[in-house]
Formats: sequence, structure tokens, C-alpha cells
Amino acid sequence: MKVMLVACESCRVRKRKCDRAYPSCSLCQKAARVCSYALYRVTESIPDQSSKALVTESYHMPSSKKVTPSPWDAVESQVYISWAIQAPAVSDSYPIASRWYMPRLIKHFVECHNATRVPINDRSSSYKLQTTWMRGAMSDPCLFHATLFTGSSNFDLRRGVQQSTITLYHYNELIKLVKKRLSDPKTALDDRTIAAITPLALFAVLTGDRASAEVHRAGLAKIVQLRGGLDKLGLEGLTASLIYVNGVISDIVFDMDSGPLPHCPPTPPLGLEERVLSTLVSRSAPEFPGRSIQALFQYIQELKLQLVAHRSMADWGSNAAQGNAMSLPTNDDPVCHCCSLAFRVFHAIITGGANMSNFADYLDAIASDLRDVLALTEDDVWMRHFPAVLTWACITGAAAASDPQMRAWFYFRAAAAVGMLDDAGDLSFHEDMSSHFHWLRSLRREVLQYDQQAL
Repeated sequence: MKVMLVACESCRVRKRKCDRAYPSCSLCQKAARVCSYALYRVTESIPDQSSKALVTESYHMPSSKKVTPSPWDAVESQVYISWAIQAPAVSDSYPIASRWYMPRLIKHFVECHNATRVPINDRSSSYKLQTTWMRGAMSDPCLFHATLFTGSSNFDLRRGVQQSTITLYHYNELIKLVKKRLSDPKTALDDRTIAAITPLALFAVLTGDRASAEVHRAGLAKIVQLRGGLDKLGLEGLTASLIYVNGVISDIVFDMDSGPLPHCPPTPPLGLEERVLSTLVSRSAPEFPGRSIQALFQYIQELKLQLVAHRSMADWGSNAAQGNAMSLPTNDDPVCHCCSLAFRVFHAIITGGANMSNFADYLDAIASDLRDVLALTEDDVWMRHFPAVLTWACITGAAAASDPQMRAWFYFRAAAAVGMLDDAGDLSFHEDMSSHFHWLRSLRREVLQYDQQAL
């Protein structure tokens, strides 16, 4: 019998003594409850014997931009995961034949969704991926291959390399199993089948393979239709969230217009700024830089509200440029520096660049500066206090960028924060994020069209 290092979530919440049996403890079996173990809590309970592996990993991985192949060391992987996933001296048990690198890929899958191990809301997609998804993956070969493909693809992207042979192997195995299950009426519409397709769609987008992404997206849309809509999908709302966010990412990377604009801007969406301001309070952001960031986003909200009163971009651009008296946060703090650059991007788009020439080049230059600074910041401070701020900055940067790869980078940088902030099955956060992107993107497009007509 496998024994986990921490109590299951049901016993932990109820403060009951758990025997930590895997896949289900005796109390949950007796009460007929769903038993799940949150992997981020398991990894926080790793004994001192695993510290060497963690130190080795830190040495090999100084930043998210420079990762060498050395972390694939088999011994280090096995030492780490034997403590992280299960009790020591217990053999691995997977739904497919075990390979030495699988623990490392599971670790990368978990870190996709909570790299900093910050406590997360048990309703969030990030939490559901580490519990509901992983519980299904450990007994389902198709979903397990999807997990390994996701972990390996995430590692490839962080290294900035093409798909590795390991990634391609699990991709091909996943494709074969998905096709087999889709051909069987009993499994074609199963939630695990649907969930297994979502990483195929996601990483097709993030690697720029538009043809494959559209095939997967169309297939998912057909399955959702047959199931009766997103709200009819299961896995505690996770399946619906994964499908919807895949659509948002595809729109961002491939610059898919959600609706052509007339010659006056639509009503500016305010949802993302409202979430930023509310999370600054709920997450008890430190006074510095919290107050400066709060003042900045209150000003951004005011700018959006002022835009409602203007009927033409020309009138609005002149008014906003004259009224730009907001003092930006100091650059001495990395979070403030990112906010300052993101606001410059935002302000340039909504004012149309104040009649400057080479508007697209100017936006790309600021977006590149924002990307470079974001790449140097630590995840922990963002995730603990400013996840919504990170999301706003990244989506704003993506709206400015001409290069699809840069837009993909911005979303990938915000992905962990997005998974932490949303509630699985509740699509409102993704809708706010999408509305902010499309609104800024449409304003950018209108300025460029106006400049072309003037030439």
C-alpha cells in the first residue's frame, strides 16, 4: 500500500487523523468521500534528505530563461520525486510502463500551475489540476500521457528549445490514445478524454502551430456541443475552464479579432482593473509598493471611465495626453518597474501614441522592455501579493506586441497567476482578461489603420 507524506485534503479540512493511504485513505473510503492529495502540500513536506536535490536544481536553473539539460539527471529526479509524491522505499505505480524521467515530468506539470508553492484557493483551476486532474491521471493512461506531455512541453518552452524526443514520444502516444477513445462511443465524450485533448490545443498555440491548434479547437467545440455546452462538462468545472482559456490563448497568440471595430472605441471593460484592486486588499499587499500600485490602477480605471464620454479617438487622445499627470511608481522596486512599463504601453495605445510616427515600432520597443524586466522578476512576490497585477501587465504587453512569439511569451509568463485566480467552472475571470486584450488590441489596430490611410 502506498502512503503519502501528508494527510488528504478531506481529513486536513476536517482535522481528522488520516492514515495517508493512496489513492484513498480509510476514512474517506468509509465515508464514501472523494479522497485527494494536493501535490503542492506534499512537496512542502519533503524531509531534509531531499534538500540536496532541491539545491542541485537551484544551481542548474538560475532563471526561467536559462535552463540547461542537466536537470534531467535520472538520479536527482528519482530522489526528489520519491519524497515528493509518495513515501520513501515505495515503488512507482503508473498506469503505463514506468520510465526514469516520469517523476521529473510530473514535477514540471505541478510547477506549471504553482511553481512557487504559494497556498492556493481550492476552487481554482491550479488546485483542481493538482488534485482532480492528477487523481484521474494516475489511473488513466490517456490522461497520464497528457500530463507527461504537458510537463515535458513546459520544460521545453522554459529552455527555449524545440520539442524534445521525450515530448514527441508522449505527444504521439497521446494522439493514438485520443483517437482510439474518440472512435468508441463509450469514451468519446468522457471528461478525461476531453481534458486530455486540451494540452494538445494549448501547446499547439504556444509553439505557433496554428493549423494543429485550429483542428484541436474545432474538435473540442464539437465535443462540447454534443455534451450540451461548457456548463455540462465535469471534473469539478476544470474541463470547461481549460477549454475556454485555450480559446483565449489562441485569440491572443494568433491575433484573432473578436469583432471588427467601427471608427469609435467600444465601451472599455473594467473587470480586470477591478480584480487588481480587490486582490490588492484580499492578499494584504505590503504598503510598499502596494499603495503606489493601487493609486496607479485607480487612475487607469478613471482613464477608462473617461473614455466612455468621448465619441472619437482624436478627442480622447488629445484629452488623455493633456491630462497625463499621474506620477508613475518608482523603478527601484521590480514590481513597480513592471507596472510603470505596462502603464506606458497602456497609455500609448489608448492615446494613439500622441500622433507619433512608427507607432507599431514604438509599442514593440516598450513591450520588449516590459518582457525583459518581467523575465528578471521572481515568481514568489507576484504570486503571493500581485497575481492580478502580473496578469494585467502581461495581457497589456501582449496587446501591444506585433510578434506572435512575444504574445505567447507574455501569456506563458502569466499562466500560473491566471490558474491561481480563476475558479474552475467560473469563466468570468477569463472573460475579463479576454475583454481587456481585445479592447486594447482593437484600439491599436484602429490607430494603425488610421496611420495607413493618412499615408
